[in-house]
Amino acid sequence: MKTSISTFAIAILCVFGYSFTPNVTPQWTQAKAADGIMVYTRMSEGSPFKEIKATLTLDCSISTLVGVLTDYENYKNWIYSTSHSQTLSKISNTEFTMYQIVKTPWPLDNRDVCLKVKVAQDPKTFFTTVHSHAEPSLKGIVAGLVRVRTNTGSWEITPIAKNKVNCTYFLKTDPGGAVPAWILNMFISEGPYESLKKLKSVEVKKAKYISHANPAIKEKY
Repeated sequence: MKTSISTFAIAILCVFGYSFTPNVTPQWTQAKAADGIMVYTRMSEGSPFKEIKATLTLDCSISTLVGVLTDYENYKNWIYSTSHSQTLSKISNTEFTMYQIVKTPWPLDNRDVCLKVKVAQDPKTFFTTVHSHAEPSLKGIVAGLVRVRTNTGSWEITPIAKNKVNCTYFLKTDPGGAVPAWILNMFISEGPYESLKKLKSVEVKKAKYISHANPAIKEKY
């Protein structure tokens, strides 16, 4: 049971990312550092579940990274324990809705989440963000799945050279159901680390993303 619960903790904390308000919660504490990926956690105001922040540098363009992050059908290949993911709608080149199922070990029910996503770029600095938040009503409730109702996400992308960007990733989620917060908090850094490791070593190197072009995204270099 210990292994199963830890796997669930890792899985459920990989859904997306989080944008936070400064100076209202405790300072970040480093939880893991490996492969150029730094993962931090802190207690979340108004929630028993910890928040996550991760930083890393990627050898890719802004467009490549945005291409990976908005290819929802591909999430099962790099987001830890994702069994299914799909685009629900493409509203524009910068707005999407998506749906994702996260596998959890027996006897816990799998989780699913519906997200609304917004991509934005500063035309002067080229600083780019990908924000998401849960919209539970975007898809009907699926029997046997627990719908995640609290999930807010953020990627902050800063270009530093040609085909090189600094990224900061945030995560805040409540998996719903009867899951003790202390168990999730014990393993909170592992899932995001594993996902970001695949992003860095595999996904941004794929030809389809290197050639990806989004009319709304410009490159600084």
